[in-house]
Amino acid sequence: MNIGCYLTGPFGQSQELYAVRNEAKRKRGSEEAVQEQIGKDTKRVIALQEDAGFDYIIDPQFSTYYLFQPLNEHVEGIRAGPQENYFNNNVFYWRPVITGPIRAQHGFTEKHLAKGLPDQKPAMAILPSPYTILALSVISGYQDKQEAVENIAELLKEEAEHLARKGFLRIQYDEPAIVHKQSLGSLTKEDMELLNRGMRICGTIAGATTALHTYFGDAGPIIKELVNLPVDAIGIDCTETSLDALLQHQFHEKELVLGLLDARNTYIDSSKVLADIARDVWKKTRPKHLWITPNTATEYRGFSHGIHIINTLGEIRRHIHVSDL
Repeated sequence: MNIGCYLTGPFGQSQELYAVRNEAKRKRGSEEAVQEQIGKDTKRVIALQEDAGFDYIIDPQFSTYYLFQPLNEHVEGIRAGPQENYFNNNVFYWRPVITGPIRAQHGFTEKHLAKGLPDQKPAMAILPSPYTILALSVISGYQDKQEAVENIAELLKEEAEHLARKGFLRIQYDEPAIVHKQSLGSLTKEDMELLNRGMRICGTIAGATTALHTYFGDAGPIIKELVNLPVDAIGIDCTETSLDALLQHQFHEKELVLGLLDARNTYIDSSKVLADIARDVWKKTRPKHLWITPNTATEYRGFSHGIHIINTLGEIRRHIHVSDL
């Protein structure tokens, strides 16, 4: 039986980090103190992931403020545009302004990752998916959306291959936009074609497995299309997508990432209840591998809640034994 756990996005900052950052902003503290606290908190969160038995370790990303920051700051042909609310979460990002075509480049994500992370355990890096970049950017210089998403996917493939060479064994592509549009009733056939077109380019990476992780929307009506995408794993936000809808599908040829813990809600079901749900999903969908994760990043409810999620995932892992399945 193949089952595992990992985190899926940035970690909420500690009160200590919040305090030293505020002091630095007011010129009463130093950037050196900020970096020292980031180092301490990063080591702590990595150690907690290891102690919980996670199969992939992620950087808590205390130095990255939003998903597109590495693109906006380090990719030639992309710059930061207007500030926007990230899917009504009271978390903000700067919309990428892409003047294409952009040439293939790599190393832009690595600049924001903790040093030596792949040495800890099998590590996972997180990139925005080509469709989400397309949907949330201001784009010019292309003949059409098809050309744009292909160029973006080529950039991501170059970066993902670079990360794989650096030792990252899993690449997660964050894909909130497609399920958000589906939930709003505005998803079109063209949207799915654009997602598929992009993932055909960057969905297969030598030396690493890939996951397309959807969140902030109901994936139920498009699970069949998601399963057919050329990636190794599909992530489903189970706080937005009903389990009944999920259980209608088989995942024999895919890994299933079960976003079972609500990272945006302070209440979490007991690890025993969640383990029972995971068993049921495993039996009825039979994925190549089942992963239990939060539905999204833990940054929305802070450091303490993130630690609670890590501990709960570790308990779920201990509850599930091969003999149970």
